[in-house]
Amino acid sequence: MNWNIVKKEIKENFFAMKGVLWLFVVAVLFSGMTYSFITVKELSLLAQTEVMITMGKMILGVSLLISIILASVSFSNEKEQSTIESLMLTPISGIQLANGKLIGTMFMWLMIFLVSLPYMMTLSSGTGIGYLVILFILITGTAMIFIYSNISISLSIIMGSSKNAMITSILVFLITAIPSFLSTTMKKAGFGMILDGISPLSNTINLMKGVIINRQGLLSLSQYIIPIILYVILSYFLLVVAVKKFNFEGGE
Repeated sequence: MNWNIVKKEIKENFFAMKGVLWLFVVAVLFSGMTYSFITVKELSLLAQTEVMITMGKMILGVSLLISIILASVSFSNEKEQSTIESLMLTPISGIQLANGKLIGTMFMWLMIFLVSLPYMMTLSSGTGIGYLVILFILITGTAMIFIYSNISISLSIIMGSSKNAMITSILVFLITAIPSFLSTTMKKAGFGMILDGISPLSNTINLMKGVIINRQGLLSLSQYIIPIILYVILSYFLLVVAVKKFNFEGGE
């Protein structure tokens, strides 16, 4: 691991104006939702577990969108700005560079998660499972960010165009998010059932409902856990393959 690359990515993603602005917008969004859950009569009547699920979905959705945007331009931006050549002059391999960009994206997720903590603690107050919910969102959120960031970075490498990579990455995200907008009946048959079964995001949400609402054990939810683990492995494999296909003139 080349920590200079990691520091560079963290500085560009977090300490730059765009990172600070995104975190501010995220904080405003979470504040608005939390205020609505507490003060709006219809929302305040919801069970706390339902509220936490909804908030968890929002945290995952916002984090994924920001991470996908960052990851999808990670390599293509360097190429378009002609800075990739200077990186290749340093003694680093392609996979080290990709890992540095991946960690930089994951760091932004960690910052968003930290911003969400006060809101999650407020909404889960009195349930007795607040810390479990927070830990669950941290673990599953990290897995989701890892998966989608790997895919987006791979597309950035393969396509070499920030615009095309970003559009394609967001399309992948939207397609896999479709089951979230389908009714329970639609997800039990046909294309809805297939998409619900293969979508890593859908599996994560189903796992979240099983743990938080139904209080099921993890062993009984293996049908959701196994696909997520497979996606973690396959997405990183895709990144490794994409890096090998890329023409690095530096450290490899």
